[in-house]
Amino acid sequence: MAGKNNRIDCTPFINNWDLLLSPPFIKEEDTAERNTVEKSLHSILQGRLIEIGNIRGYETYCPNRSWKFNDVKLEDLTTLKTCPQLQFSDYNLLREIDVLWFRPKGNNYIPQYAFEVEISTGVWSGVGRMATLIDYSDVGLYVISNDAKKYNQVMSSLYENYSRYHFVANDILGDLYAAEKNLKELRYEIGL
Repeated sequence: MAGKNNRIDCTPFINNWDLLLSPPFIKEEDTAERNTVEKSLHSILQGRLIEIGNIRGYETYCPNRSWKFNDVKLEDLTTLKTCPQLQFSDYNLLREIDVLWFRPKGNNYIPQYAFEVEISTGVWSGVGRMATLIDYSDVGLYVISNDAKKYNQVMSSLYENYSRYHFVANDILGDLYAAEKNLKELRYEIGL
């Protein structure tokens, strides 16, 4: 290491092949803290999407029911407690999409928007889950992430369905959420 007296004691590693060949030990609290931060941001983004959908009058669904947004469980924010089954989609994939907005039609639900929040996982996993809705031509498919480069790399290999997917940066979603909440309050004040 550069600098005076910036040295690491390597004596425990000398001729200690078991230690040299074993993977580094990562403290459990370090990974728990990192996972908690990622989970917290993920639930904030999901909560915002659910509330925006509710404000706009959609029926909303989210699989992460015990996660919290503003100290409220996501299951208490969603209007649907179970994911509706759709004729032209894989139900196991559909019910794992981070947030879904539906429009009721009779006794059925028509999907309108699907959102995948991609923070720690790759964009591929979210795009793959939303691909189950590709036969529903009117469904908007959105990837929420701050990694536009990864998104563009994934989308470049899906050129036939490229136009179906949309990228939204985390901070833009925050701006949209604030605008939707302000508009809701303004409508309430005016009485419209």
